[in-house]
Amino acid sequence: FQTGWIPRDVVAGIALGVVMIPQGMAYAELAGVPAVAGLYATMAAIIGYMVLGSSRQLVVGPDSSTSTLMAATLVAVVGAGGSPEQSMAVAAFTAILAGVILLLAGFLKAGIIANFISKPVLVGYLNALAITIFVKQAPKILGYNVDAEQIIPATLELIQKLPQTQMLSLAVGIGCLIIIFGFQRFLPKIPGSLVAVIAALIVSALFGLADQGLSVVGAVPAGLPKFAFPTAALSHWELIALPALAIALMGFADTTVTSELFADRNKYDVDANQDLFGLGAASLLSGLFGGLVVSASDSRTAVAQNAGGKSQVANLVGVGVIALVLVFFTTILEPLPSAALGAVVIAAGISLFDVKTFRLVWNQRRSDFWTGIVALVGALVFGLLPGIILAVLLSLWNVLMSNATTNVVVLARSDVEDAWMNIQRLPQGHTLPGLLVIRWESALFFGNSKGFEQQVKNLVEQRDPKPKWIIFDAEATSDADFTGTTTLANLLDYLDERQITFVVAEANGRLGESLQKSGIAARIGQEHIYLSVDMAAKAYLAGNGPVSDSKSSKPSQ
Repeated sequence: FQTGWIPRDVVAGIALGVVMIPQGMAYAELAGVPAVAGLYATMAAIIGYMVLGSSRQLVVGPDSSTSTLMAATLVAVVGAGGSPEQSMAVAAFTAILAGVILLLAGFLKAGIIANFISKPVLVGYLNALAITIFVKQAPKILGYNVDAEQIIPATLELIQKLPQTQMLSLAVGIGCLIIIFGFQRFLPKIPGSLVAVIAALIVSALFGLADQGLSVVGAVPAGLPKFAFPTAALSHWELIALPALAIALMGFADTTVTSELFADRNKYDVDANQDLFGLGAASLLSGLFGGLVVSASDSRTAVAQNAGGKSQVANLVGVGVIALVLVFFTTILEPLPSAALGAVVIAAGISLFDVKTFRLVWNQRRSDFWTGIVALVGALVFGLLPGIILAVLLSLWNVLMSNATTNVVVLARSDVEDAWMNIQRLPQGHTLPGLLVIRWESALFFGNSKGFEQQVKNLVEQRDPKPKWIIFDAEATSDADFTGTTTLANLLDYLDERQITFVVAEANGRLGESLQKSGIAARIGQEHIYLSVDMAAKAYLAGNGPVSDSKSSKPSQ
């Protein structure tokens, strides 16, 4: 922090505070709690992250993804007919539980959990989230209620009730969307959502649109949030625990991406493990002060940056702006149309929709594309909370299968490249009679070691005459677990019975250590462990024993 940043941070903070008010209210309504809870959450979360987070700019608060998951949690716990007090208690307790989970993950240095969802699966899930947001918020613009909770029945009900559309609400909602997207297109540095909400608020107040049947926010409780533990939700903890875990995972994934994005743009470093503490403290304080679950907001962070904000001081000034409104000016928020808040959320939801990435994935790897589609359909059919669990499982399945389906590569010597290469890509490469050189481009672990063993056996059986030596080019094999080394021992038994020598070349430090500890290195013999494939091949030609070659050998790692 530099004291010279303070004037710009103050100006940026005022702009940020004005933007955070309508967005916080909109995301609270998306979550299914009173709009004021979004303001409480924004204030507490910013203070919590400022104390423990690692980014000097990141703005945290209610956002579209976590608020949509919060809405699904409320439906599961209190039902569609729950009172506002019940909903706020459950939302606050969910935020507290998510905060505790994130703080525990921080103590465990589990920042890697942000990588548990692969890009195609995340895009599929976010597309489902965007569709859900649109279907859930469209009734606010159309001016009627949709009772169905699941996305497919809700979509059908939304269409069936189209004749009940209230034209005044539709006009306000469409007008706000035109303003939002117009500013995004032609004046991107000015937050269109703020302009749209202010315009709708002024028009509603001047023309008394609430008296003409337009749904508005209504009375907003005055005063600052109060510290209180939501004891009323304790009896539902077993229903809230799993959603809180899912929300914590999604919120941290969003936070990590946004934090790194702005750190890269502004040339400073962030720490994913430290951000676990930051987001955990933000969520915990939000819950203890009557808010809801929170995450990072790229749009609000961009507002602060574009206004000249350099540090968390700007965010703190924004908190001050919200506090002033809550204490002195809540009455000006009463005529704010619900359709305007719905338009703000729909615009944010549309920004989540990503077809471009799906096209890129389709062109690069079809299996990743279809897992993304499964994540999308799964979240729409089964709901967002089961959908995020499905997304994580699909991502882990992708990792497992990508390593489990590794193929043994037979190598040939290229004089042009001065290297050993895949013989299928180098059919003119050189091979030696009686010598089989292979590569395994993965770690050797419980999920693929049997496949490795069987493929090597198949290669041996297919060779005529049978190989005398097999050189295992281990450069691309990072390690071997207990199952992997046990399988190697079984393979050595098979090769010994056929009097085939198995040698290892270019093993890295981790793999070499595993081979030593398991006894595989001793069984192979140090005279059959080489620094390069070329050295092993020359030893084969020479009969046995190591051969020094400074040109082709590499230093041990």
